[in-house]
Amino acid sequence: MRSFARVKWWKLTRLLPAGFRGEYHVRYKTALLILGGTILAASITGFISYQSVRRLTIANLERNALLEVRERGNKIDRWIGTRKAEIEILANTPPVRSMNWPVAQPYLKAEVIRLKEFQHFALIAPDGSYFTTKVGRALINVSDRQHFKQAMAGKVYVSDPTISRTIKRQSIVPISAPVWSNSANSLYKKAEKPIGVMNGVINIDRIAEVVGKLEYGAGTYAFVLNSQGVPIVHPNDRLIGNIDKPAPSLLESADANLANVAREMVYQKTGILLTKINDARVYVAYLPLEQAEWSIALVIPHNNLEKELLPLNILAAAAGVLLTAAIFAEIAALKLFALNCLHTRAEAFFHRLTSRIRACLHLDGILQTTVDELGTLLKLDRAIFGWYDPRQDTLEFCWEYCREGLPGRLGIFGVPGGPSGDLAARLHRCETILLHKTAALDATASQENAHIELTNSRYAALPVLTQTNRLGYLFACANRRFATPEEVEVLEAIADSLAIAFSQSQLHGQIQEDLKLVEEVLATLRNTEEHLVHSERMTSVGQLAAEVAQEINNPINFIYGRLIHLNDYIKYLLHIIRLYREQYPEPVPRIAKKIEAGDLDFISQELPQILNFLKRGADRVRQIVLALQKFSLPDEATKERANVNESIDNILLLLAHQLEEKILVVKEYNNLPLILCYPGQLSHVFASLVCNAIDAVKSIENSAQIITITTDIVEDSRGRFIVVAIAHNASTTPPEIHHRIFHHFSHTKSLKNFTGLGLSVCYKIIVELHGGSLTVQSPVQSKTGGGAEFIVELPIV
Repeated sequence: MRSFARVKWWKLTRLLPAGFRGEYHVRYKTALLILGGTILAASITGFISYQSVRRLTIANLERNALLEVRERGNKIDRWIGTRKAEIEILANTPPVRSMNWPVAQPYLKAEVIRLKEFQHFALIAPDGSYFTTKVGRALINVSDRQHFKQAMAGKVYVSDPTISRTIKRQSIVPISAPVWSNSANSLYKKAEKPIGVMNGVINIDRIAEVVGKLEYGAGTYAFVLNSQGVPIVHPNDRLIGNIDKPAPSLLESADANLANVAREMVYQKTGILLTKINDARVYVAYLPLEQAEWSIALVIPHNNLEKELLPLNILAAAAGVLLTAAIFAEIAALKLFALNCLHTRAEAFFHRLTSRIRACLHLDGILQTTVDELGTLLKLDRAIFGWYDPRQDTLEFCWEYCREGLPGRLGIFGVPGGPSGDLAARLHRCETILLHKTAALDATASQENAHIELTNSRYAALPVLTQTNRLGYLFACANRRFATPEEVEVLEAIADSLAIAFSQSQLHGQIQEDLKLVEEVLATLRNTEEHLVHSERMTSVGQLAAEVAQEINNPINFIYGRLIHLNDYIKYLLHIIRLYREQYPEPVPRIAKKIEAGDLDFISQELPQILNFLKRGADRVRQIVLALQKFSLPDEATKERANVNESIDNILLLLAHQLEEKILVVKEYNNLPLILCYPGQLSHVFASLVCNAIDAVKSIENSAQIITITTDIVEDSRGRFIVVAIAHNASTTPPEIHHRIFHHFSHTKSLKNFTGLGLSVCYKIIVELHGGSLTVQSPVQSKTGGGAEFIVELPIV
């Protein structure tokens, strides 16, 4: 290959001087110039294309790595957010609000067992003394703890890791929420002081476990920093610190690159950069967490990320080889052309590969529609929604409406030299403010029009409170006297709607995830049912149903708790409207027109009814979930006391969708004592018998469909028994099969029933496990003289 290249290069050096001395035709010179220019252009184009594709590929790989970190960070955020919501809900329960430890202790101990994620709960008095579910009354005080101070200030706060004062030498993460008095009006809680603090303790190892699963090939590792740059999760235990065991901040690291990464994380920035840490070239992807003042980072060896470039490098090398071969071919062709031996033209093929990756940006339609409609409604020059950062004292404008002819003003703005917090105070007073752009949302965006002037009496700024750590602001600007009471009322209503929209959006996302999980669980449940028809116990179905009930229970409790507050808010607003109408019985024409158009009286009457319907629906869902939990609880190794009437009611509640309107269920219950049994297996027996009765009565067409369930106590020479009779008025069971109806291979209905239990399995559960009896009578001793009745007898022990 080298000798061939030397020969071709020698020929080329011989051709060039000869051609330019005029020894060959002028067309040769032209072709040679075109060849040289084409080769040069192709080389430059190929190099630029390679570099462009390489940059795009690396950018895509960096984006994927950052998305991986974001996904794990979102998982941590959702987990912490759920814990915060659970603590806040507990803080609003009557036992906790009583601040009476003997009253709250049994309730909190039960919640520790139910929630499982918390090690223990604590109820803290305003002086810092507290009781815990672990040791009872603590002999120490936590008034110096940051989480206690933040909660007493009215915030739900996630603390940095610390050493437990209750369980020595254990690193924990406290989550605290304020406890308000029962008499406190929720609208005026900010003006009152909490009566105590509800505190829950989670193990830092749970967060470390999630972070430890974040990887991007061999040699990667992840870590989490707090707001001071101290690692709270790190593969190197010597670097980890907490409040009681300080560790050096990475901001002061001797490695300047590591200190720079820590600085970006402390500033709550998101990004990925290529740097050198510990003499190794690595990519570091980092982003802040929303539910805590922490940031998470993933360190990836550059080879792990750039190995995806190997096909591109191979392609570039192949293109170079092809280009070289084409050059030599063209030289040979031009040589023949110059000698007039060949009159054919050489063709060269160059291949160019470009890839453009368009980022799919998710635009929040609610916010954009809000500012557009607000600007149109009030004829504004601008309507902007942005986020306020109190640490930087800046505003990030993300959504905007502009009057036609005005330039956009999206970006990050701040007041030069202003102290932290001064901007928010001035906005509250609607002072004249000149905002200077410090950064654009898009790095390629123009930096022109780099300031916004907010003139007094020509704009309004309303805060929009969210359940996250971010504070939103809604701005309305007009080139006229602005912010009349009517306009401010409109803006306040929009701001309140936005706050509700944020909450609903967050709840909707969580519900969608829960519904997706429910669908997956139900699909698995159906597949499992087909393979376990002949199984005596469907343990896996019970476990899946318990998980479904647990997953549904959390958002339903969240919705139910918020409905109470929403009802109070609506009552308050309706009361204000009534007072306003009493004070001003004759409104101005504009308001009167709006009241007439919106039918305010109808809304005032209908809205409480709607809220009542929502509450009743939530109660119904909670009852169904409770029944499902009780039905699906796994049986213990030993028997326990249970109420038979309650078990049957739970089964009927779960089977309500099968009980059509024309099916009448008659319940003739008597007071029964608690019996010693296996509750789960007994519930499955009753469910199977009720399903048999439902399927039987559905075949009736010209008469009433009646199922009768009777419970009673009987006493004979054998002892005292509880008798449960489930009868229907459908077709009778032939007497000749009564003796074999409970045989393994005999059944009277489709096997696709509610539990998958056959009558043979029901018979085993009643007779062999509980020492009772299961019999059938047909026809039933009634006026109709038809139907069948299954009788279960259980001994009272």
